[in-house]
Amino acid sequence: MLTVLVLGTTLGGVTASDPSQTSFVLERDPARALRWLAVRPLDAVVVDARRATGLGRAAVAEALEKLFPQHDGHGLTRRGRTAVLIDGDADGAEVAFACGLRRLPPPLVDPSDAALVAHVEGLLRARPPGKIALCLAGGGIEGLLYEVGAIRAIDQFLRDRRLCDFDLFLGISAGSILSGMLANGVTPAEVVDGLRNGNARVPRITRFDLFDPDWSEYIRRSFGLARDLIGVGDARNPLSGVYRALPPAAFAGARLRGYFERVFSGEGMSDSFEDIRRPLYVGATDQDTSEAVVFGEPGWTHVPIHRAVRASCALAPIYAPEKIDGRWFVDGAFTRTTNMRVAVKQGATMVVLIDPLVPIHSTVPGYVHSRGGLFTAMQGLKALINGRFDKAATTIAEMYPEVAFHLVRPEGDEMRVLSGSPMKFLYREEIEAMAFESVTRQIRSEVARWRHDFARHGVHFAELDRSARDPYSEGLELRP
Repeated sequence: MLTVLVLGTTLGGVTASDPSQTSFVLERDPARALRWLAVRPLDAVVVDARRATGLGRAAVAEALEKLFPQHDGHGLTRRGRTAVLIDGDADGAEVAFACGLRRLPPPLVDPSDAALVAHVEGLLRARPPGKIALCLAGGGIEGLLYEVGAIRAIDQFLRDRRLCDFDLFLGISAGSILSGMLANGVTPAEVVDGLRNGNARVPRITRFDLFDPDWSEYIRRSFGLARDLIGVGDARNPLSGVYRALPPAAFAGARLRGYFERVFSGEGMSDSFEDIRRPLYVGATDQDTSEAVVFGEPGWTHVPIHRAVRASCALAPIYAPEKIDGRWFVDGAFTRTTNMRVAVKQGATMVVLIDPLVPIHSTVPGYVHSRGGLFTAMQGLKALINGRFDKAATTIAEMYPEVAFHLVRPEGDEMRVLSGSPMKFLYREEIEAMAFESVTRQIRSEVARWRHDFARHGVHFAELDRSARDPYSEGLELRP
């Protein structure tokens, strides 16, 4: 049953052509209607701004601002499924202007009841539900652990579909590792077990896999520096030689590539974008052109998944770039935070975004400065990426009003725990448990919207027993 809220009208004859499929709920009180929308997202909303039957101009302006704040890309309901009714006079033109500011469809000028019903039912039929996509951003090892806790939290609400059964998976940097596993059918529980203990599908990663100094590069550049200092051949200025002698990355990343190859070549796994169980898209950056590249899109499906993931995780200057087809690729986060636009292009009408790459917010002056150079650099990088993402998320939500976007990211004290070096090796169970509990609270606070959007895609999203405890977090204590 589809439900349409008609806000402000005094009409009593608005009835669906098939009452068993669509019902119209008439509500004169804007405050009560808005409270209802906040806890029970509906399929369409009609705002009656006509003088004879609807709200007054001031009440309409207030209702529109609460429904669709000008600087909010989402709003309380879908822009593309909102109809505003106006009179064909100056007051109606003023309301139409307010609708334009909020990127709403053109208002209807004093339609009949039959025309209104036909228009709304057309909106409901306009675009059937499509695919569910999961977009995972970067954030280093601790960001990966946050994402593991987040997907485990989301998975517990799903009743008739596992999270690894979503339709599309998109990952950048650390998120590409997890996306590749999920697209291969690995469940969140298997990921947790693999990271802690190692298993057949998710072998445990070691320091040996992560940290392999690029000795050959160090030696090669040392010889080049010596040549410049003694003036042999095409020697450069000594100071310029010192700059060029600095290696482009601390670690070669060859062992990390080997680990990814073991993961995606293991039992029940696929290392091919063309043969993988669910469509997978991995974002990286061409180091020489600064262009975003999406492995898995046409023209890039021939690249093995483990090579694409290694390229997406090449956070310079920590890891050396990955050479693919004669080009050098680095971390995908340098050009995009998540591939939301790619998800929509591939048919997603619901996109779940998990972004752990959020800068810390401290009220203590000088807190970042006191933590040293690496902490300061990461705070600056996170601020740049986060600011870019916020603008992109708002823009894309405006461009695709029919797509439901759900953003999950750290809040409050979680940002402090995740701050600093992205390369802390130790598997910190408390980060994953913290993310699980935090994301569970976030979802519960707006469970009606999650339930509504999943229901549109044929998935039962259930409420949870609030007394239930997370079995993975027993005895854990959160440490900064």
